[in-house]
Amino acid sequence: MKKITLLTLLLSTALFSVSLSPTEITNMISKIKEERVGIPLSKLEGTLNPFLLNVKVKAPKKEHKKEAKVTVAVNIDYVLNAVLNHAAFINKKWYKTGDKLGNYKVGYISRNSVRLKSGSDNKVLKLEKKKKKFIKVKEGYKKW
Repeated sequence: MKKITLLTLLLSTALFSVSLSPTEITNMISKIKEERVGIPLSKLEGTLNPFLLNVKVKAPKKEHKKEAKVTVAVNIDYVLNAVLNHAAFINKKWYKTGDKLGNYKVGYISRNSVRLKSGSDNKVLKLEKKKKKFIKVKEGYKKW
């Protein structure tokens, strides 16, 4: 009995919610079929391809001189975002113990920190504590 009353209630709600007449639906479809005016192709010819990097590369000179190779040390900031099942989410990528992370190797993963090793250099990444958001209630209000 409950199923029948629920079914009739749902059907009656569905029937009353349909309020568009066939002429309104036909008008909506005709508006969709109308041709839209866009940007003329002459304006688009001069634009750059948005899917290619816009990098200027210098053409190599005919004379090749031997250049000294310069090694630049880049200091990358590592951010620990999450730890789950002995895996760490660092800089938008998952790592587990023993994985390489730049010049470092993931040494130990605890519940809220990760130790990175590179020879004698060690780094410890810690999860940031979430700030608790409380709504302060002024005195005089009743607690529920």
